[in-house]
Amino acid sequence: MSSDPLVLRTEETPCLLFPELFAQGGGLQRSVQERATLYAKRWDRVFLLTTGFTPNWYSVPTELKERGSLHPRVKVRNFFAHSAWTKRLGVPPLEAYAVPGEDDVVTRAQRLKGREPFRLADFRPGERLPFRFRYFDAAGAPFLTTFPGRGTKQEERAVDPAGNRVDWIRIVSDWVDEEIADLPRPVLFSLKRGSNDPVLLASRKAYKKVASLHNCHYRDPDDRSSGMRPSFRPLFEHADQVDQIVCQTQQQLTELREEVPTAPLSAIRYPGRDPRQEAVEKDPSLVVLVSQLIERKRIDHAIRAFALVVRSVPHARLEIYGQGPLQDRLQGLVDELGLGGSVRLMGYSLAVGQAQARAACVLLTSTFEGSPRVVTESMSRGTPAVAYDIRYGPRDLIEDGVDGLLVARHEPAALADAIVSLVSDPARVVEMGRRAGEIVERHRAADFEQAWCDVLTAPPRAKATRKPRLRDRLRARTVRRLRRLATALPRGYRPEPAGSGRRRTAPAQASSET
Repeated sequence: MSSDPLVLRTEETPCLLFPELFAQGGGLQRSVQERATLYAKRWDRVFLLTTGFTPNWYSVPTELKERGSLHPRVKVRNFFAHSAWTKRLGVPPLEAYAVPGEDDVVTRAQRLKGREPFRLADFRPGERLPFRFRYFDAAGAPFLTTFPGRGTKQEERAVDPAGNRVDWIRIVSDWVDEEIADLPRPVLFSLKRGSNDPVLLASRKAYKKVASLHNCHYRDPDDRSSGMRPSFRPLFEHADQVDQIVCQTQQQLTELREEVPTAPLSAIRYPGRDPRQEAVEKDPSLVVLVSQLIERKRIDHAIRAFALVVRSVPHARLEIYGQGPLQDRLQGLVDELGLGGSVRLMGYSLAVGQAQARAACVLLTSTFEGSPRVVTESMSRGTPAVAYDIRYGPRDLIEDGVDGLLVARHEPAALADAIVSLVSDPARVVEMGRRAGEIVERHRAADFEQAWCDVLTAPPRAKATRKPRLRDRLRARTVRRLRRLATALPRGYRPEPAGSGRRRTAPAQASSET
């Protein structure tokens, strides 16, 4: 095939599997859109197969394409809008809204925009996500009940009216196979844990199967002996059935090779990108944090740290960009600490890049990450990051004291000390920012894009290599036993990988991947 970039490739078809698209999403949402766009610039056909329910499944991709976040040629398909299975469903009858013995349950009808309701979602009092979905046939009789995974609304298991188990994953994977059956060499990507990995594994029509990791796989990110998070287990328990598993950092790659030596692992680091924006004047007193407002991002640490920062630097300011379920609670903390003149919740903004460029530094306070793109993007704009030294990413990106600061103790006081050391020294901000900008050359976007193209075009794994060897199984078992033995030692003595430079902190529970 010609190397001319204007000649689109047709040998393979990238098919990206993801729950749903949001117009105002975080780093993972943007990564999905960027991956689809990267392939659409080089391949003739690119499909984004969304498996979750979104009322406006069509208008969101349209908005993303109009603002340039998603390539116009990416074809978005949705299970609930396009599967033959959903055509068998009827409108839930009115009497089904009340369930005997469940007077406290709140039931809401759900529908695609412009269509009749097709299912009922049941919520427990005070909970944001439904615990159950109920479907009905054309006659209004109960047809299927499904249950989402913990901390998500993505359905993972189902039962029929008699309580017999129904394979929900097979229902969704059959739709995926219908979508990709006639495509040339469909390469199926799972971009999120939970139900997408089982659907990937169940597909019978994929020419190749690839999973990309976007988060830490340990239950307790500070403790390797804590075991693998449940959402990651289906993928790694059946790693012989996929062609490639791609993570984002060398540290995670090294640890996974010890944990799952037979898995087809590789790493592709998120790059520095030239922001191609006009230079903006630095505000040496401004600190910026960009994040979803959820528990595992520990935004409260940044707010509490700033109560200490303003004691030393009264004119310092913190702008927090993002949205999420903790917004009211975080605003309450700002008010409680009397920080209304120093800390502002800015909400979601498409102009966050300009704020990053103006800032003296950006903050990262997460419990864990896959690799925090907010750090890479801020450094690309000439702004150093002050980041907790977590799994994974900050240590791969930041040279401590040169182009950013790594905070070993994950607590507000230590974070405050690091912030003060920058906002009280404008000359240091400028020099660190200059060095931070070098990430654009150190981790080149062209290398990143070529690596993902190579993943797509690589031949499938030879079937013989998919069977784990006995020696490898024994090795993996030995590693797991050593991890369990480590739990018998005092917590302060659990070893970390050589050269990690990390100190123990109180463990934090990992939540579902975002």
